[in-house]
Amino acid sequence: MKLIVGLDEITDTDGRRVGGKVVALAALHRAGIAVPATRCLTIEAYELFVEQAGLRAVISQELGRKSFADMRWEELWDAALRIRSQFLRSEIPETLSEAVARALADHVGDSAVAVRSSAPGEDSRQVSFAGLHESVVGVEGIDAVQDALRTVWASLWSDAALLYRR
Repeated sequence: MKLIVGLDEITDTDGRRVGGKVVALAALHRAGIAVPATRCLTIEAYELFVEQAGLRAVISQELGRKSFADMRWEELWDAALRIRSQFLRSEIPETLSEAVARALADHVGDSAVAVRSSAPGEDSRQVSFAGLHESVVGVEGIDAVQDALRTVWASLWSDAALLYRR
């Protein structure tokens, strides 16, 4: 299980593991186009966080109250708020925290970074989640990066993102 990968490790078939944005960025990198120093947390990193924080149960409870298709906007907004709040309060697992700290130290040092989403299925020929998920720029230090990770991951569960998926 690899939690963090670099652009050199990503192929055109890795969309389910790292999302379409990073696959496209890796293709640009392979073509010799200059792109920012990039490290990508894999779906395994997200799953580790969700599992260890008990977030799967929170998501199931909030979205399982009634049929997703039958939820009114207000109900969806309330459920999304509770899910996002739990994401923001949850601890990043130590294994993941250490991997992120190493990646920062090895690849960007003390420079500020941008933390962006690249979820599988987020952007494709059929759908575009442009502007629906958070990006956090100018992030410095491991604590701020962890806060940004939680913010980006929580944004996958915003009412806007849920309504778009529906």
